[in-house]
Order: sequence, then C-alpha cells, then structure tokens
Amino acid sequence: MSKTTIIAEPNKQEVIVHRTFEAPRELVSRMWIDPAFIPEWWGPSVMTTTVDSLEAARGGIWRFISRDPAGNEYAYNGVYHEVTLPERLVHTYEFEGIDAVALVTVTFESLPGGRTKLTETTLYPSIRIRDGALQSGMTEGMLELFDRFAALLASRT
Repeated sequence: MSKTTIIAEPNKQEVIVHRTFEAPRELVSRMWIDPAFIPEWWGPSVMTTTVDSLEAARGGIWRFISRDPAGNEYAYNGVYHEVTLPERLVHTYEFEGIDAVALVTVTFESLPGGRTKLTETTLYPSIRIRDGALQSGMTEGMLELFDRFAALLASRT
C-alpha cells in the first residue's frame, strides 16, 4: 500500500502529491534529478525509461523516453526554471504529442529522524487538461512511481 497522497480538488488546475521518504533531503533531492537513477524509478515498471537529456540548471532541459513491451515510445520533456537543491525544483512538463505544458514545483522538506517530505505541485494550463491527465491513469502511475522511488532510496540508505 502506497504512502503517497494525491490531492486533486474539483475545479482547480493543480495536482498536489505528498510523500515522506526515510532518507535525508540531500539524498532524495539528488536522486530525484540524477540521470543514473531515473531509469530505475521513473515511469511505469512495465516500461523502460531512457534519459535522453537532463541538465538540472536554470534554463536546462530534460527529456525522458519510455518504451512499452511492444516498442512504442512515449516522450516527456521540460525546461528547468529554478534549481535550488536540496530545497526546490521548478520545471515545465510536457507529454510530447499533447499540446499542453504544465508547471511543476517540487519541494524537499527535512523532517526529524533524517526523513524527507517531498511535495510535487503540478499546475496545468486548464481544469480540462488537468482532468484529462487524471483520467488517463496519471494517479495510478504516480503511486507506482513514488513507490519505486521509495524502494530505490531504501536500497541506497
């Protein structure tokens, strides 16, 4: 059972995801943007993910490609607007082929006992687009993604 909380209030353009990890903030924030680790946790487990590019700096771009077992490719990209690790990341998010760009803010909060609370807020350009993302299976995908990330962190601490 996932310990991830997803909040998507009616008539709002945002989705907020919370998860507390049993790892220090520096490790959580570093692994969140490390291209060596992203293929291990990003995207559905039935797919393989490749980091095409990732420059975690203001104005830097990122692009990931996921492949399903049939060989179909799905690409995602964005631009970093703020990278102030270990505290915060701000970047855009686009699922290539869908004409919509979301703004994502990720914060990493230190908690007692060497734990970290990660909060990801995604602001979509409209309620319609946000609702479409939710209906596409995004919720289930986020739960799996955060569980995979937690397992990866546990293997490194």
